[in-house]
Amino acid sequence: MSSYVVKTLGCKANLYDSQVIEKALQEKGWMPSNSGSAGDSPVDLCIINSCTVTDEADRQTKKWAARMAKEHPQAKVLVTGCGAEVDPEGMAQAPGVHWVVGNQNKDRMVELVIDSASQLSSDILKQSILGTTKTYKELLSKHPIDREWPAIVDSFQAPPVHLEGHSDKTRAFLKIQEGCDSFCTYCIIPYGRGPSRSFSIQEALTQVNSLVEQGIREIVLTGTNIGDYGSDWGGGPKLAELIHSILEQTSLERLRVSSLDPTEITPEIFELMQTSSRFCPHFHVSLQSPSSKILRLMKRRYGYEEVKECLEKIAALSHSLPGHGVSGGIFVGMDLITGFPGETEEEFQWTVDALSGLPWTRLHVFPYSERKGTPATRLPGSVPKHIRVARTRLLNHLSMERLQGHYRGILQKVTSGLTPLSSVLMEKVGEGRWQAGFTPNYLRVLLPSAQAVRNELVSVMPREIMIDSNGNDVALISELA
Repeated sequence: MSSYVVKTLGCKANLYDSQVIEKALQEKGWMPSNSGSAGDSPVDLCIINSCTVTDEADRQTKKWAARMAKEHPQAKVLVTGCGAEVDPEGMAQAPGVHWVVGNQNKDRMVELVIDSASQLSSDILKQSILGTTKTYKELLSKHPIDREWPAIVDSFQAPPVHLEGHSDKTRAFLKIQEGCDSFCTYCIIPYGRGPSRSFSIQEALTQVNSLVEQGIREIVLTGTNIGDYGSDWGGGPKLAELIHSILEQTSLERLRVSSLDPTEITPEIFELMQTSSRFCPHFHVSLQSPSSKILRLMKRRYGYEEVKECLEKIAALSHSLPGHGVSGGIFVGMDLITGFPGETEEEFQWTVDALSGLPWTRLHVFPYSERKGTPATRLPGSVPKHIRVARTRLLNHLSMERLQGHYRGILQKVTSGLTPLSSVLMEKVGEGRWQAGFTPNYLRVLLPSAQAVRNELVSVMPREIMIDSNGNDVALISELA
């Protein structure tokens, strides 16, 4: 075997894992296929890094396995990731699948594949499930903490910046934590990724310095639940301590954090954002719902009062940041699930009214989707799917109204004061009329291709707003200041 393709489904943690897998393959002499499409040079190994957060996610994994097997009939198809960990025998029985490697063994996947390459008999299920992954029934009968998971130092490493088959990065995701101890009623992920385990602060600093030396200017701290970072060491979470260490002990120009629950954005994190311009003024809040009733049914660790307090604190801090009037202050994106069991029409209308009165910038709305094996599937008050879709559409409309108004306000302030937006990191330079970049607070900026230089921090003068053809994103058409 010598060539491969990778299809990544799901979250940014999976994207990170796929890059590490590719690095391991390339170190063994494997090379990515030209494009992974039918008609190109033969592909020997097709990898689907699966998501299993919903039943639909599992269906997508199996769909991709069948598609890859059809497009590359000479290749072996391997499923890894959360779907492979949670339901290994189900994935192994899917059409086209030859191998299954769960998250417990993802760090040694390449070794397992090479060892099994000459021994595979697709008719024997136990040979196609590689490593120590258990069956679905055994998995659900045992708490994740009682199973064996790879030591954090064995499974974590810096994502490769210069990876064959990929354009060089300007922004890197650094996974600092793995696993989750929360067991929300709609989520199977604690079984897919295990209990919370954290990369040490010193190892994280080493990885940050390595990425900076390779030309990375912005790093996003990511993981399964980074709000739990360091809690496995005792004494409570230590995310603020890690952020402080990175800002104090590295020359990284921009640091960003991924999803946090409202109660995980601590006073120490607020203080760090207020005192360091290198800590990007941008929060992605894993809200799921503002309703205390729905949050209790989800088994979240907060209610409406904590949500309101968090968002109002962000808004207050936002107004105290330098340049707030021009840049728009802190950008707040929020994940939201609608149509959860028990969400009546009255409860949904309360949610819309509550969101309308809270300070935030953008919503990422998901209609509730069942996941077998989770307690939420046994809750009463199931919402019909067509109503979930209608509610999602309404909340997306609310989000776009808020987002467009945010961008219009910034454009008006910039043009009236002739004050440019600074520190825009140009990330994508290639074909096309426009090239994209982002301000520290995650405003999307488009520059004419002739003016854009990849991985450069530039100042721009916005001229107009562009709304994409699907009506779900906004950007500032700009020129160099």
